[in-house]
Amino acid sequence: MQTVKAICLAERFQFDALWEFLSQQTKATRLRNVIILTQGENVFAFLFDYGVCVLFQYEHEAEQRLLALLGKYLINPLTPLIDEELHFRQTGEISIRIRNDLIEVDNLSELTCLSLSHALAQSTKLAFFETSIEKTIQKTKYIPETLARKGSIALSRVKLARERGRVYLEKSHIILQFNLLDTPEFIWEYPELEHYYLALSRYLEIAPRATVLKNRLEVIQELLEMMADEQKHRHSSMLEWIIIILIAIEILLFFIN
Repeated sequence: MQTVKAICLAERFQFDALWEFLSQQTKATRLRNVIILTQGENVFAFLFDYGVCVLFQYEHEAEQRLLALLGKYLINPLTPLIDEELHFRQTGEISIRIRNDLIEVDNLSELTCLSLSHALAQSTKLAFFETSIEKTIQKTKYIPETLARKGSIALSRVKLARERGRVYLEKSHIILQFNLLDTPEFIWEYPELEHYYLALSRYLEIAPRATVLKNRLEVIQELLEMMADEQKHRHSSMLEWIIIILIAIEILLFFIN
């Protein structure tokens, strides 16, 4: 058995600059949004522009050298890194079979490995989204809890607006990248490889996990609306008090006159 490992390093790569460097230094090819590095027989590295690399049969030292090189081309690097690891082996019995984190596949050609890498890279990026959403929910869960307990939030209008902005940025960041979880264009160009991608995608439960992620994004949306309503309520209350005070002053002046 051999090892395939996917690592989410950053929000994305400086992809054009990375390709320019690798194309001059190593045996590299580019296929749409993927850079392919071939280091030996069935030893591949697939670098996806959205900040994920998938390594087939890479030894630890070679992996560390590659990660050090990629570190120069990261946009918003992650700490800690998010990774997934599976095992694979070649077998002539069946086209593809996956169980107990073992991928049995009939061939290990570059394109076959790439089709598997698309699914594994998507799963790893999805794990990043899941972690990001979970952190946002944990950071903001005090808001609905405070509203439920006290009926209002003891935050200034500026702080409340900042909270809304931070949550909205997190939500928009994920939504803008959500299309990464769609079927890759590579699969449409090589339909004969689709069953490899679909088999691993089903095993990694990408579709149901993406649905759960969408539901969590809806929770974030509801939180934004709740914060907006609270802000409107605070503003309306302030205007009401201003009107009451002005009326009181007017009455007072009337009696004085």
